[in-house]
Amino acid sequence: MDNEKFCAHGDVKARFIQEKRILTIDLSGPFNLEFIRKYQRVVGAERRSINVPCWASLVNVYGLALAPMEATADAQLIVDEAVDSGLVATAVVLHEPEGLALQQKFWSRIYDASTLPFQFFSETSEASEWLSEKITSGMRE
Repeated sequence: MDNEKFCAHGDVKARFIQEKRILTIDLSGPFNLEFIRKYQRVVGAERRSINVPCWASLVNVYGLALAPMEATADAQLIVDEAVDSGLVATAVVLHEPEGLALQQKFWSRIYDASTLPFQFFSETSEASEWLSEKITSGMRE
């Protein structure tokens, strides 16, 4: 029997690109609290396959990707676990112009609670370049 009250709202896909050392996460919102558990399953499985000490994540956000406040604490724990496993930076690409300031506030609340460098982008190519610089810098430390 499933212990979740509701079905997860939102979609998540993840893939690690070994040669770039970037975990790409594609999210479609909006999300509910149950989505965080789905995120942990999908992204956690991909993260466990990463066998390099220094890597970054590229989060592509489609739709109005917001979640209830209760989900923020869980998301912050996920970020902390990723940092412990070698995550050096996260780039968030917001593909939906609707509610841009609100989305940035939501995502900032998650990442501001950590020591992880993060930045918002409107283009995936710019985000990838920034992440490459962070990975190179992290590998020198």
